[in-house]
Amino acid sequence: MYATKVSDRTYLLDTFALGRAKLVGAYAIKGPKVTLVDCGYASSYKNVLAGLSEIGVSPSDVRYLIPTHVHLDHAGAAGHLLREMPNAKMIAHERGVPHLIDPTHLIESATEVFGNQVMEMYGAPLPVPADRITAVGEEARLDLGDQLTANLVHSPGHAPHQLSVFIEGMKMLITADAVGIVYPGLNTLIPTTPPPSFNPTSLVSTVANLEQTDPGRLLVPHFGTREDVEHVFEDTKVKVQRWVKEVRELKNRKLGLDEISEAMIAKVKSEAKVDYVPIHAQVSVRTSVMGILHYLEKNP
Repeated sequence: MYATKVSDRTYLLDTFALGRAKLVGAYAIKGPKVTLVDCGYASSYKNVLAGLSEIGVSPSDVRYLIPTHVHLDHAGAAGHLLREMPNAKMIAHERGVPHLIDPTHLIESATEVFGNQVMEMYGAPLPVPADRITAVGEEARLDLGDQLTANLVHSPGHAPHQLSVFIEGMKMLITADAVGIVYPGLNTLIPTTPPPSFNPTSLVSTVANLEQTDPGRLLVPHFGTREDVEHVFEDTKVKVQRWVKEVRELKNRKLGLDEISEAMIAKVKSEAKVDYVPIHAQVSVRTSVMGILHYLEKNP
């Protein structure tokens, strides 16, 4: 089963990233103008199509595809899906559009972080034709039909080209990676602070800005829906700043990436009160540590 109903018109689609459930989610909004927000890795695009099929949506029904940012777990499948969606228009932040049209640099950057073997598992994104993309800036409103409006909000910090999507009328906020990760079965929030563009000041400011939308529910990519909105926002702000401080201290002790990652994985293990941190969560912690170290190199 790929699709889970969130509301009368909104569905969480599990992309079954890398063959695993509940790691990477996308969100579908049904109505006159069917909208898909995020789409997972290139290697799992058929799972997204299967999820849409479960909720009675054919590829030709989709009118808008909105990758919240160009990281491969959010936009890797975009080009593959657009080939199947003849009536869809892509909406993306203007700073991300060049990487969707020509993903060469994106692939090179991700390969530096994850390595060739992992990149083969993620799959390669396909270029998106420029004439199928509409670029947006700080904020844009999108009419989804039936008096439903999506407010696209620029949400930098995790990435400078990231958007969050507030569904007016439903008071639902599709957060993208503006908030931290909480994997099912691991009851603690992991800041998502990857290289190369993580900026803690921008991220904390983004969370404060998103709080002003006053959402009743958060639709989170990693993973699922959250009704403890205030807690998620506050926990994200606190932990981002705390992790930067702690990684800085470990770096000043001349520890390297592996040692710092091990220390932060141990921290997650202790907070979650578990005996083992799953590999996918360990990878998330290591990637976040890499992003913080990259930021600290630029901002000593």
